[in-house]
Amino acid sequence: MNYDAINAKLRALKANPVEDIKNVVLRISMHIHSRPHRNFCLAMALGSQDGINYYTRQWKRLGQLDKASRSAIKPILGAEIDLNNILWLYRLKRYHRVYGAASYGHLIPVRYRLTEAMTQRMADCKSPGDLLAEVGRSPYARDIVFHVSKGQPTPEEQLVLAINKRYQAAARKYANTIVPVLAYIYLEVHK
Repeated sequence: MNYDAINAKLRALKANPVEDIKNVVLRISMHIHSRPHRNFCLAMALGSQDGINYYTRQWKRLGQLDKASRSAIKPILGAEIDLNNILWLYRLKRYHRVYGAASYGHLIPVRYRLTEAMTQRMADCKSPGDLLAEVGRSPYARDIVFHVSKGQPTPEEQLVLAINKRYQAAARKYANTIVPVLAYIYLEVHK
């Protein structure tokens, strides 16, 4: 599939700020001829990115995409899921004092670069400080810093910045896939 026309529309949209991302995505989706690609974009724009169901459905939708798009999107979506799980573990320990197996009901049941053993060690940590030490040994040590000082982004803002950075890099690298559209949607949804 050739995405030149869609990429041209995205460049024009970036020049003119939009008020309603849903209408823009609906207009862009009319130019995406593949139904799985269109559904993936619409779900990202119209769905709630905070829910467990959203991430499990998007992870399943990956299998319906073409190989180039799937290989470009999988690392980004996987990192987003892993980082959200780390944030939830941190919140559960810091604010709710939930440890061990009780944590798993709050996590997205998909693992990308966090192995089951790493997730288990993070869930078993007794304090947020122990969790931070464990996160420091994970593949995502550079993405989120939980020691927030004045003027520094919150962990949630750091997650958005880390995922946006991944989308922008992938959009440049895989310009002839659906990734530039997803990068635009992610940026607009998380403004």
